[in-house]
Amino acid sequence: MPGTNPQDHLSSRAKELWLNEPDPGPRSARYAAADTNDADGDAPQPANTRRPVNWVSTLYGYEEFWRENGRSPRENTRNLATLPAEERRKGGWAGYQRKFEERLCRYQIIRLDLSPAFEWDPQENIWQKNFAAYVHHLQRTGNPPYLNGADPVEFALGRWFNRQLRQLQIDAQPKNRADQLAVLLALLSTTGAISHPR
Repeated sequence: MPGTNPQDHLSSRAKELWLNEPDPGPRSARYAAADTNDADGDAPQPANTRRPVNWVSTLYGYEEFWRENGRSPRENTRNLATLPAEERRKGGWAGYQRKFEERLCRYQIIRLDLSPAFEWDPQENIWQKNFAAYVHHLQRTGNPPYLNGADPVEFALGRWFNRQLRQLQIDAQPKNRADQLAVLLALLSTTGAISHPR
């Protein structure tokens, strides 16, 4: 029954988008079929479907981790001893998808685009979330986040912004981030709420 499995909606949406492509392609068809069949059948799989079934099954495990933990699996951490092997494997799988994107079929790319757990550029995604949180705090309170020890969230946002300003000063920000920061700094200076690095 559709809707009982969290992947059902993602699978049907990916298949719909893929079928609207000018040339859906036979390789993608195997991945679409594996995704549609939930990649968990007990029946022996023909040789040309094993890889798609394994890929979909791994994607489902990756998305399940995200649902259970509220974040995607990590590939690395400062202290690798604290990173469970299973999480590292899942994170490594995602890193492999990013690294070898050109080898993925169109269906795989569409399905990863739709996945709530997967990001093609996790660092950029984190940066954009921090930027949005900073702007939200500014709009909500009328003041930029400061290094306020009483509020760990505000403290983290203030510290994050100060790091971004330092990177901007030494011309180490990518253009898209520098442009976003320039707009924000202009807004801060017109409102008189400019925050200087501490």
